[in-house]
Amino acid sequence: MELPLLVLDIQRGGPSTGLPTKTEQADLLQAMFGRNGEAPVPIVAPRTPADCFDAAIEAARIALTYRTPVMLLSDGYLANGSEPWRIPDIDELPDLTVQFAQGPNHTLDDGSEVFWPYKRDPQTLARPWAVPGTPGLEHRIGGIEKQDGTGNISYDPANHDFMVRTRQAKIDGIEVPDLEVDDPHGARTLVLGWGSTFGPITAAVRRLRASGESIAQAHLRHLNPFPHNLGAVLGRYDRVVIPEMNLGQLATLVRAKYLVDAHSYNQVNGMPFKAEQLATALKEAIDG
Repeated sequence: MELPLLVLDIQRGGPSTGLPTKTEQADLLQAMFGRNGEAPVPIVAPRTPADCFDAAIEAARIALTYRTPVMLLSDGYLANGSEPWRIPDIDELPDLTVQFAQGPNHTLDDGSEVFWPYKRDPQTLARPWAVPGTPGLEHRIGGIEKQDGTGNISYDPANHDFMVRTRQAKIDGIEVPDLEVDDPHGARTLVLGWGSTFGPITAAVRRLRASGESIAQAHLRHLNPFPHNLGAVLGRYDRVVIPEMNLGQLATLVRAKYLVDAHSYNQVNGMPFKAEQLATALKEAIDG
């Protein structure tokens, strides 16, 4: 249907209810690929308890702007954590106002005006959003493939190919900020994280730098699409280490997309990383 939907996945130890009170990061590949057919969705991950608010706002912005479901991947460590947080002024928040369709948006050859539910915005590729029951804007919704523009049910192979590629292009074209890198000393090793590993990674990096080691740090909020500069960032370093509370799901995606020999450091015991533990592993990566 290509309509906004925000799905909050507070990841815990699985599969099923394996460790229901513990934390994990093992749903990334499910969020990326866990649907029938080619159906890409954006993925956003907060890094701290306070960041959950901003990440949710960002996920809502993407869902509303691009008319798409969005996955917000938090986890048990963040859900049970806390930190001081300044309640923002309403004026500081992004404008999430939706411009609903108000009338016909397409003129037929005979001069009559109609509403086409899949006549897309040329910038975002988002389709118009009509409030159900609006007179004159009746259209079909559902799971069967729609015809480009009209939204009529279509079994045409060429139309299906076009619509699949268009939906992929819509997700690929989502505007996300460039990845910021913390690298004050021109390091050769980069530690790349996502989600709640931000705290332990940051503490480990500080320990290493205090002992005279040079190491860079970057943390992903947007996991689909990746920031546009991620490939260039990865290419600047001899070694890339990705700590995850899974068996290497982000590392798998990074290796596949950027052909970078990213090294995984993983645990799936339901517990967050410890700073000393990560510092030891990263020191071995630097020396290796």
